[in-house]
Amino acid sequence: MPYVRAHHVLVAACVAAHLPVVAQTATGVDGPRPWFVSLSQAVEHQTNVLKSANDEVSDTLLTTGLGGGLNLRFGRQRVYAKGTLEHTRYNKLEGLDGQNYDLNAGIDWQTVGNLSGTLQASAGRRQADFNSGITTVSLKNKERFEELRASALFGGVGLLGIQGTLGYRRVDFSAPEFASREYAQSSASLGVVYRPSSALSLGAGVQGQTSDYDVPSFGQSRPDSSERRDVYVSANWEATGASTLGGQANFGKTDYDRPNADDFSGVTGSVFWNWRPTGRTTVITTLSRETGQESGFQRLTSGDRTRLSATDFSRVTNLLTIATTYELTGKISLTGQVSYANRKLVDSLTNGTGKDNTTIATLGARWLATRIITVGCNVAYETRSASGAGSFDYSGSTVGCLGQVTLD
Repeated sequence: MPYVRAHHVLVAACVAAHLPVVAQTATGVDGPRPWFVSLSQAVEHQTNVLKSANDEVSDTLLTTGLGGGLNLRFGRQRVYAKGTLEHTRYNKLEGLDGQNYDLNAGIDWQTVGNLSGTLQASAGRRQADFNSGITTVSLKNKERFEELRASALFGGVGLLGIQGTLGYRRVDFSAPEFASREYAQSSASLGVVYRPSSALSLGAGVQGQTSDYDVPSFGQSRPDSSERRDVYVSANWEATGASTLGGQANFGKTDYDRPNADDFSGVTGSVFWNWRPTGRTTVITTLSRETGQESGFQRLTSGDRTRLSATDFSRVTNLLTIATTYELTGKISLTGQVSYANRKLVDSLTNGTGKDNTTIATLGARWLATRIITVGCNVAYETRSASGAGSFDYSGSTVGCLGQVTLD
């Protein structure tokens, strides 16, 4: 995760302490439960809410969350849905109070033959990052997105398979300063999957996307657009029962309609390593390199997609994350995470270039008090050093706790 979100206390207050709870007891998607309902209350104190280089403002945030979901199977088919609704209240910066949501639904389908696929829909709203790389925005700026994805695989149980995907994405902002970053995007891919063994899967193919922006940016007479074309190779290897490695490398370029320094040509992609050195310890390492617009929509190691942030406007972001979980007892878990992000930036007004480096360290713990009650706390520290155009130095720390009740 490149940045700790000020508003999203269900994640920010418990990145280390609460995230394992979400994965195990709150989604209801990957487990045996057909449904769940959860109620949570989080409190968090941040020393630099607006991520400002000067005039740091500290504040305490309270977030009340309501979640729910279902997971139903019909033969070979699976239908699932999950969502959270949140209301965040700031103690000092009351003008930033507001509601956020995160919704996901999908269908996993399979025919009698060798044809299978998925259909996924997601939507969300959150406070956009205050320090985005364009300017530090201290007003309420709600970032909203919708995304649809469909995939199909022919020959999924055989040695060779053919896989295709289609996608659509829409991103909007409530603050007029970000109007030129609102866009609609269409994407598609087609590739071949090769499975020489049950433990190894290889892939290769082509993919492309087009993005159309809503309004012209400063100095433009018409809205911009971009095209991206890639050739990709991928691999997934279950080396042992305790170690899984995989990733994808893309070779291509992104061209904008108007000439500017945002054009990119080179290698992007991501790799991951899931390792369980002991029965109680899990270590997940990920390394990614992606254009800023795409770095907020990363693919998880499980193949699902997650929304991180659409307000990363870098030309390219390199991100390394190491996360570990230790099951101290059957009810107590300790977690830690370190991430390092290096961004190459372009000032859209002057075409000047810059760069920044952001480091985030988080430690946390969570306690499953009863079957339905979970409590977690964490501490985090974030610092950024910047040079050139498009970013600012800042640092700040976070302390937060969360309590959640889950019924299923």
